[in-house]
Amino acid sequence: MRESCDILIIGGGVVGCSVAFHLTQFGRTDVLVVERDFLASGATGRCGGGIRAQWSTEGNIKLAQHSIKEFENFKEITGAEIQFRQGGYLLPAYTQEMVEQFKQNVSLQNKHGVPSRLISPEEVAEIVPLMNRSEILAATFCPTDGVANPFLVTDGYANAARRKGARFLLRRSVVGFRTSGSRVQTAILDDGTEIDCSLVLNAAGAWAGEVTKLLGTEIPVTPYRHQILVTEPLEIIHRPMVIDLYHNIYFSQSEEGGFITGQTDEDEKPSFNMMNSWRFVVEISRKLLYHYPCLRKVNVLRQWAGLYAVTPDAQPILGRVNEYENFFCATGWSGHGFMISPAVGKIMAELFVFGRPKTLSIEEYSIERFKKGEFIREKSVV
Repeated sequence: MRESCDILIIGGGVVGCSVAFHLTQFGRTDVLVVERDFLASGATGRCGGGIRAQWSTEGNIKLAQHSIKEFENFKEITGAEIQFRQGGYLLPAYTQEMVEQFKQNVSLQNKHGVPSRLISPEEVAEIVPLMNRSEILAATFCPTDGVANPFLVTDGYANAARRKGARFLLRRSVVGFRTSGSRVQTAILDDGTEIDCSLVLNAAGAWAGEVTKLLGTEIPVTPYRHQILVTEPLEIIHRPMVIDLYHNIYFSQSEEGGFITGQTDEDEKPSFNMMNSWRFVVEISRKLLYHYPCLRKVNVLRQWAGLYAVTPDAQPILGRVNEYENFFCATGWSGHGFMISPAVGKIMAELFVFGRPKTLSIEEYSIERFKKGEFIREKSVV
């Protein structure tokens, strides 16, 4: 079977769907999204749903700021309700070195209009009165940070894109390409379908490296398992998302009352493994109990695992990645793809429609930075 489209997007996560939506907003409706499973089945549907502008690099701050504005107006833009709650993000500091780094971060964030601030342990107590604060020296807090439902966001983008004419092909994988000169002409699917296209976007998340290998190219995107658990529902006692970079844990309390918590396992080896582990439950429970001893008798409801698509500087790869002039990547989120998906979707759509992004430059996210060794690692990642 043979099909055709103007723009082929590989990956039906929140980024792929965001790009599809924004393309249709610019009048480019001949868009086909190919997803190997169901929409949001990869990292998107397995993330904690956090959205923040508290970053240590200028690029991530700008991407987050533009994204938060779209999250705030998501229903008006797409017609979808996404359970967006701006309860803020709290980042505690446990060493003087962290305090100094946080001061630098806040200064940079404030420069770009982020209303974050450095607060005292006493102010921490006002925000999270039941949380253990015995060793906290200071913290940063931004009231406009928050959380949203990743499934609702993805569906919101996808449904709005469909209404404009975009198509979605689910449970199909791209297994090869046909090229001519400097252009990709056709994508070949696992069922033998051939899709002729003018432009290809690789938004396959942790599998983006495998997709580029089909064209004889490698990109520095490495998959790592990342695990999360959620407790039984409780009375709401905690409003913000907490990211503790010292103890390597993040947690928030959902609208339903369950505590959602996760970490990056520093002993984890690169793999596509998404099986759950008992060791994670033990480790994360101990960390969560350090912060909230009152949760000692609370039951764990369920756990799951997903994949971080990690780059050497924990920042994304956006743009062309090889000699094919119509093959592009949007990947390498290192755990924060969901929260910057609105800005990335718009920027990539602008690139394809106008030949260059108008909202923000993507020059610093070019793969060339790794070849030159000119990059700065994002410090605020857990």
